[in-house]
Amino acid sequence: MPTLSSPQAFEFCEGGTCGDAKPSGDNKHVSCPPSDTCGKGGCYCQLFKRPKGSGDDVAWDVAHADNKSQTKYRPDKLDYKCFCVKPILESELTVDGVKYTVRYQMCGMGGCTLDDVDVIDPVDKHHEMKCSGKCDGDCKCTLFRLQVAGKAGFDPKDAKWELIAKADKQVRHDGNYVYRCFCLK
Repeated sequence: MPTLSSPQAFEFCEGGTCGDAKPSGDNKHVSCPPSDTCGKGGCYCQLFKRPKGSGDDVAWDVAHADNKSQTKYRPDKLDYKCFCVKPILESELTVDGVKYTVRYQMCGMGGCTLDDVDVIDPVDKHHEMKCSGKCDGDCKCTLFRLQVAGKAGFDPKDAKWELIAKADKQVRHDGNYVYRCFCLK
């Protein structure tokens, strides 16, 4: 099994496979193609990267994506790989002063999608992210983010998915994170 640099954020899905990372027609971006075998039980194909020609002892990092969910393609510097993974979506709950770790229950992807919203403000032009669409049944479309870069001292081993907002609530895009929408019970 390959090693991921953010083990608290993902677990591998058994039986699910992803195709090879695929560059766009103009070779500016790279992404994972759709998969017929990865997509059940909250699993999806996630793009990872590591330095070109690295050995198996080097962990795979989550590929950084911009506000349009696009990853720059740098084949001269980086190798890319798509893995079938399931996000580890956890939070803390305190009951009577005792902290517990609880895991959100996923219920597929449904029609829940990530949207980029241009905020036109003469003083502060920026992008905001939001989830839209519907999930199956009583599941809720929910926005999460995962830190993939940061200031000195950032360690991807400590990166965990953070619940950011409910559907249709806009959140300012931060370039140190990747964003994703999940359907939760």
